[in-house]
Amino acid sequence: MPTKKKIIGFRIDVTIEPDEGNFHAYCPAFKGLHTSGATKEEALNNVRNAAIAYIESLVKHGDPIPVGIIIREEKKDKTPRNGQTYFTEDLRVPCLT
Repeated sequence: MPTKKKIIGFRIDVTIEPDEGNFHAYCPAFKGLHTSGATKEEALNNVRNAAIAYIESLVKHGDPIPVGIIIREEKKDKTPRNGQTYFTEDLRVPCLT
């Protein structure tokens, strides 16, 4: 009988900003993780999926989780500036074992 994978909960900060008719989304804690979407909601969904894939890759390769990734702590609010919108997203990532 297959065993269920353990789930790890993460909380990440995401920034979304207008970008030439679309929206650019990124997670400052993940170097190189940038995505976009036609709407804020699409950009948020895309960055969420990319962040999950990023964490899964780190776990798979035995790399450390970057500083700035919070495991189950309180959400924090930021004041928007220059059209930016800030989100704190909860992610659930399956472990390999």
